This record gives sequence, C-alpha cells and structure tokens, in this order.
Amino acid sequence: MKFAQLDFYEKEGEFYIVIEPKVDSKLIPVEERLYNSAEVSAKAKETLYTHWTVLLQEKDLFEKEVVHDNLDFPVAFPKYQRPYIGALDLNGAPISYAQSKDIGLYLEIKKAYHDGYYESVIKEVKRVLTLYPNSIFRSELELFHMRSMDKLLSARNDESPELVFNESDVVDIAKRWSKEFTSDENLPEVLMLMAKSYLKMGSKSDANYIIDILVDEHPQSPFTKRAILLFADNLFLKKEKDKALKLYLDVLYSAQDLDIASEAAIRLGDHQMDAGKMQEAKEYLFKVLNVNAQFLLKDKEASYKLARRLAEHKLYDLAAKVIDVLLEGSSARDENKEAWLKESGDWHAKANEVEAAHLRYKEYLETFKTTGQYVQEVTESLDALFFERHENNETKLAAYYDNLIEKYTNNEIGQRALLEKANLLLKQKAFTKVLELEEALNNVPDQFELKGAELIYAAAKALSVEHLGKKECQSSVYFIETYKLLIDEPLYQEPLFECFMVTARYERAHEISSAHLQDSTLQSRYQWAQKEVQALFKMGKYQEVVDFKEDLKTLSFSLREKIGLETIRTLFFALIKLKNSDGAISLAESIKILYPDEANNLDIYDAIVTIASETKNDLLLVNYAQTIVDLQKKFNVSALTPRIEFSYIEALKRLGREKEALNLAESLMKASLGNDDRIRLFYHAGELSLKLKESEKAKGYFKECVENNESSSWKRICEENLKLF
Repeated sequence: MKFAQLDFYEKEGEFYIVIEPKVDSKLIPVEERLYNSAEVSAKAKETLYTHWTVLLQEKDLFEKEVVHDNLDFPVAFPKYQRPYIGALDLNGAPISYAQSKDIGLYLEIKKAYHDGYYESVIKEVKRVLTLYPNSIFRSELELFHMRSMDKLLSARNDESPELVFNESDVVDIAKRWSKEFTSDENLPEVLMLMAKSYLKMGSKSDANYIIDILVDEHPQSPFTKRAILLFADNLFLKKEKDKALKLYLDVLYSAQDLDIASEAAIRLGDHQMDAGKMQEAKEYLFKVLNVNAQFLLKDKEASYKLARRLAEHKLYDLAAKVIDVLLEGSSARDENKEAWLKESGDWHAKANEVEAAHLRYKEYLETFKTTGQYVQEVTESLDALFFERHENNETKLAAYYDNLIEKYTNNEIGQRALLEKANLLLKQKAFTKVLELEEALNNVPDQFELKGAELIYAAAKALSVEHLGKKECQSSVYFIETYKLLIDEPLYQEPLFECFMVTARYERAHEISSAHLQDSTLQSRYQWAQKEVQALFKMGKYQEVVDFKEDLKTLSFSLREKIGLETIRTLFFALIKLKNSDGAISLAESIKILYPDEANNLDIYDAIVTIASETKNDLLLVNYAQTIVDLQKKFNVSALTPRIEFSYIEALKRLGREKEALNLAESLMKASLGNDDRIRLFYHAGELSLKLKESEKAKGYFKECVENNESSSWKRICEENLKLF
C-alpha cells in the first residue's frame, strides 16, 4: 500500500497481521462498533479492544488555525443518531413486515452461497421453506437451491463422494419454478440450468426444446448464450464438431456480455489448437486478451490449464500473456504465484521475449530467493537468458562469459558461454586466443547455433590470410594444411599461388592456376596461363610446359602484350630439360631481342654456351659468351667469371682468332681470381702471345705462371714452354 506494508503469518496456531507504517501513524482504539454509535470516543477507557482504527498521514490532517484577537463561540451539537433505512425488497422498496424472521434467514443463505457453502445452502433452503412455505423470498431461495446443486454437480469427478441429489432433481425444481414464476427476471437462468441438466442426463431433445425457448423469448440474455455454449460443448463431445464450432462462432459474435463472448473465444481457440490450426487459435484467444483479459481471473485454475495447453502447443507468447494476467490478479500470498512466475519467465523466453522473461526471473528470485523450490532452475535460466540480451560492452560480456564457463563447467550454459566467448574473440580479431580454446571447443556438442569447429576454422582462416598479407608463406600454409582451409576468395588467389610456389606446394599452386584457365576475360586467362607454366615446370611436367608455348603466343598477340620474362625463362629451361637444343637456342634468340638488358638472363646465355660447348659449335659459343661478358660488365657482376671467359678464349683459339683471345685474356687479368684460375689465365696469355710471335710478352706470361706458389697442371705446361726460351 502507499502508506503501509501489510503482511500476514501464522505462528503457534495464531494468525497475525503485521502493519508496518511508511508515514506518520497513530493507533486509535474503538470501544464500540462504529455502526452502532453516533460518536467515536476520543479517549481510551479500556486496556483491551477488539476494534482499532489505524491513522496514517503524510502530514497533519488538521492544521492549527491562526489565533485572532476576537471572541470565538464554537457550536456544540448533541449526539444525533444517523438516518436508518430498514430491509428492502428486490425493487428497492422498504419491506413492511421488516421484523419477519425469514428475512434474516434469507440473508444468511444468500451470504452462505456467495461464500461457497453450497451444501449448507441446500439444507438451509429446505429448512426455511419448510418453516416459511409462503415466504416472499421463496423464488430466490429456490434459485439459490438450484444454483448450489448445479455447482456441486459440476464440481464432481470420479473420486467425489455420491450426492443425495442429481440432475433430475434440478430439472424438477426448475420446472416447478418456471411455471410459478413466469415473469421473474431470473427465468433465463433457471431455463439454462434446466437445459444444462438435460444435457448431462443425455436428454438432447429436451435440452434442445428449452434452448429454443431461450432463443425465441430471451435472445439477448447472457444465460441464453451460455446455454448455447453448453449445447455446443455437448455436440463437440458427440463428434459433431462442425455444428459445435458454428454455435461457438454465433455466440462469439452475438453475445453482448464480454464474459460470455470470451468463453466462446476460449473454446474456439482450444478446439482450433486440437485441430492443429494454431494461427486461428491465436486470433480467437487474442480477442480475449485484448478486450477482456480480466475474464481469465474468474476461473484461475481453468485459465492456468489453458496456459499450459498453449505452451504444449508451442504458443509460448500466448501462454505467457495468459499467465501474466493471472499474476497481475494474484496476491503476494497466492500459493500458485511461485510456479506462475517461473513459467511466465520460461514461456516469455521461449517466445523470444527476452526482456519480459528477464523481468519475471528477476522478480522470482527477489520474491523467493530463500524459500523457492525453483531457485536453482530459475538462476540457470536467467544466466542462459544473458546470451539473448543485447549487451554491447565487450568487457562486460567477456567477464560474464568467463563467469558462466567457470560456474557451469559441464553444463549447456557453460558450453554456450565458451562458444560465445570464442565468437567475441573472433569479432575482436583475437584469432590466436580462439585457437587456444580449440581443445575445449572441440568437446562442445554440435547442438548450438554457434559451432565450435566453425569458430576454430574461422580463426585459423583469418590467421592464414593475415600471414598471407604479410607474405609469411610458411605460417600461412601451416594453417591451411593443419585446418584444411579453403581460401577461394578472388582477392587471395594470386598471393596464395605465390605462397604455394615458395613453399614447394606445387600441386596446390597448380590447382589454383588451372582453375583460372577458363576465366571469362582474356587478360585473366593470359596471366594465369603464365602461372600455370611455372607450376607445371616445378612439378617436372616439362612437355606440358612447352605445349603452352603456342597458346601463350596466341594470347600475347591478341592482347598485344609480350610474354613475361619469367614465363619465357620457364619455357626455355623446360626445353633444356627436354634436351631440345634447337628450341632452346631459338627461344634464347627471342629473349635477347625481347629482353636485351636483363641481368637475369645470364643463366639462359650460360646454358646456350654449355650447349654450344657440347655440340662443338664455337661460333654459337663465341656469340653467347660475348653477350655474357657484355652483360656482366654492364651490371658490374662477375657471377660467371672466369669460367665463361676461359670457354670463350678456347673457342676463339679453335677459330684461329688468337688476337681476340689474347685481348680477352688480358682484360681478365685485372679480375679477382683464384690462384689456379690465375695460373691458367697466364698460360693462355703466354700461349696466345707465342702464336702471335710476341716472344717477350709470352716469356713474361709464362714466367708469371711459373712463379705462382700454387701447384697446377697449367703451371707444369708453363714450365715446359719457358724452357723454349
């Protein structure tokens, strides 16, 4: 309450009421019944009272008036009795024989009926009508008699004790009553009770006759509509469902009484559920919830059963709304409140009404934290509900997930918390931390929306792509192979191909390049064809590499682009591997034309020199050896020196071009050479000088050759030549 908190409890057989004021309060004893006295005494004369007034006030009810400097003569009133009106009849007029004893008996019976003492009502009505057969209240007394009999008969079940009366007794009284009190306003109710009894007795034709009277003579009476509902219920039980549903609909749309219409709507919804027509059932039940929700409070037990049935049919949103109405209409001491609160939370949660479920669970724990039998279950449900709430603070989320993982180690909640934590880490790009949870994630059953395997896969793929972007190929390929990743996004195809090539995964590289040979654009096919050539070469498929030559030339011509140097090099070395010397020499000539100033081509020209040497083609050898010498000089490199120069000198000697050979040898003397190579160089220079009749120069070179401390076969030849001088 606004001003006080009320509580009730039982202790040692006594019933206690506790009033805890929230504002200024005063306890005032009342020594007489208020309705028996015209004045309430201001002073307490006794120490014990059975009647008390509790005054609760936020501020003083009567403020002191300002004292004026004048005379004040208060008017005193004597004790006046309040006006009194005696007993009234049903029309509100005073009853002339007010002191008649049957009035009091009638009022007691009326009160007993409203208090639910139906057996007592039946006995008392018989006794009163025996004492006062001509009582003015006989019509109402017999009406209470019939109502009480109906209540008891309707409440019977297989375990109930036998009653001394049955439906035929109700019919007998109703027949007599309806003939005697034909103009009584309660006639429709009596006819309804008669029809109800006939239906229970199986007298369908008699019931139908009574209902026809109700429909013809009292069409708008709520009891007529109720009788129709009862008749429809009977038809439904008799498997005449179509007729029953038609009557329910008729009552729903014709009844002016909201409670009757609500009852029809609930029956329709109930039967539509049984028929599997969930949408239609929802439409009918929403009519009740939207227009007359308080009707559900008239029979809480039936409404609760309806809620359970709705939940069984997975209509959780409706079930939750029904039970919420019951909760709103229940008191703090209601014995069903605990179960209702829990089920309301459960059903709201299943209906994905997260905030409503959260509030119900919190209310349950606040109300039944120490005494509730569902505390553990509700606590778990509340924790599980956290996953559905929209919390954006990632720090709070991480802490809560850790708490749930620790709290529910082998529980579905803990397992889901682990999945959610991994998902959060994934969003935060903490991929390594996700993989640290791999073992735990693999142990989570595959029953949740989030899948442990998918989270691990996503983290591993992200890490692989991350390493791919940094050209850390070993790490990227490690994740691909360990987690069997498929990285097929167009953005990553080229770097992935390169990484597979770098890490000698040539088959994987070939899978990528060959897949792109059918690309829609010529440019793409051209680029990937060149990569395909590289992969095939590394796989040792040299003939397939060479077979690509014509296709590449065609694409190159169409796009007016020259073939990439790396591709041509690959084609060249494939020809070398296949010992196709003519093809290699031809391609080398093309390379000299297309890429004349590329230091990378030294190995190609070196290979041609080797072929020329093997085939004794000194002209070819001289040509490419000179090319190598020129390139090395241009780029200031000496990778092939002095091997190429010695081959070049020997070829020139065989061709009789001693002067050129000597010039080449002398140009090499400034190079940084090993002792053996330097001895050999002096030998060639001396020999060539001797052939050119330059004896002194020859003697000097032979002498330089001999004076070297290194032992060599060339040195011995120099010694022999030096003796000639």
